Amino acid sequence: MKYTTAALTLLSATLSVAAPTTTSGYAVPSILKVHSVNSNLNEQAWSTSTKRQGTFETSTLYDIPIPAAAAGRTCGLVFHATSADNIQGTAALDIFKNSFTDLASLTQGNLRDQQIARIVFNPSTGNYDFKRQDFTPTVDSFPCPAGNTLHWEAAAVGEFDVNVVAQDFAYDGVHVPNGISVAWW
Repeated sequence: MKYTTAALTLLSATLSVAAPTTTSGYAVPSILKVHSVNSNLNEQAWSTSTKRQGTFETSTLYDIPIPAAAAGRTCGLVFHATSADNIQGTAALDIFKNSFTDLASLTQGNLRDQQIARIVFNPSTGNYDFKRQDFTPTVDSFPCPAGNTLHWEAAAVGEFDVNVVAQDFAYDGVHVPNGISVAWW
């Protein structure tokens, strides 16, 4: 019994998207846009709005600049939500690297390149956890690309999936930002 409890505790710790307790900082998006899969148009927004409901589908596009302060550090994806956010259905997101270079000027299309993670909301922690049995993530721990901007997208996973999460556009130095961010340690 002790082994099972210890193994489950260790497993849940390794599956979390939440950053380690020694996090030095967080990079947050400079801009995000909701991409309508139906119309192929992008609209600037203040929240992740990734939905799949019948024939209606949206994904969310992000530009996340990594500051010079992260140079030589290790980075990792963090996605946090609160009880005020609207999460229903499978509560899962596929995260993709995209080939657009300037989200501010991208009015249509998403230029999706490759999947880099699958994450699922954990209501007991408020974090989205990596779902490693479905996909091996490449953004749980990676060398920080200091001075560069990450161009990512969150897409719905299930037949019915709603992930509407308010985005923090600044790090207050204390709390994990709401929405998507990249931690460095």
